[in-house]
Amino acid sequence: MGDRDHRYSGSGSVAFATDGRLVWAHIPGPSADEDADDGPEAWLVLDAADGTVLARAATGTVAAGSVHVPHPDPGRMGLSVGEGQDGSPLLWGRWDGSRLTVDTFGGEDRVLLAVSPTGDRLLTVTHDQDTLAVHRAADGSVTAALDAEAVPPHPAAEEDAGDAEADEIRAYFDYEGGFVDEETVVVGTTESDEEYGAGRHWLVAPASPRPLDRITYPREVSGPPRALGDGTWYTVSAADSALHVWAL
Repeated sequence: MGDRDHRYSGSGSVAFATDGRLVWAHIPGPSADEDADDGPEAWLVLDAADGTVLARAATGTVAAGSVHVPHPDPGRMGLSVGEGQDGSPLLWGRWDGSRLTVDTFGGEDRVLLAVSPTGDRLLTVTHDQDTLAVHRAADGSVTAALDAEAVPPHPAAEEDAGDAEADEIRAYFDYEGGFVDEETVVVGTTESDEEYGAGRHWLVAPASPRPLDRITYPREVSGPPRALGDGTWYTVSAADSALHVWAL
């Protein structure tokens, strides 16, 4: 599959809650050509100590893959479910110690990238990678959004553009990004940039998303940025042989 997080797409995904006492697990169901008797897709909350299933809820999805995004509150968890060309449902789970409730927002079009350090904000990108948005974690409502048209095309793309249509050289956001701290988001356009050269990373203000500045590094970096929430973010070298941690 080429995805280091999911060697096999049918294996689902799991994550520890932030206190390490719970495990959240997404269990894919059968595909269209498999036995439907295997049951629908489900989201489980388990006791990390002994594996006891504490709660189970149907997701109503048909996943090609999924990713968990933890919240500072161990009783809350985000789940992005990729359904290929059909979309990317975003599920938000709450476990109160006895009952699991699951909400959705963004229709079939939102990929959850990160939760802010306080847990008050969520960062998403649309399935087509055109729009970055900040949401209130309490209800999922959008507080600010940034269209990829605000990001300039890669300089090398403009030089080589010739008679190319604008859509052919436009930048779009990666499926990676996060909160450097409560007031700063780091995102990349590395996927759209890779045809033309080194990928670019950007700083964004979540209160009113707009590109603040392109990040200039003292050495070459590769891949998307991954935020740590404590004022830093990291990148991985092209050969996967080094991890570089960066601060503003």
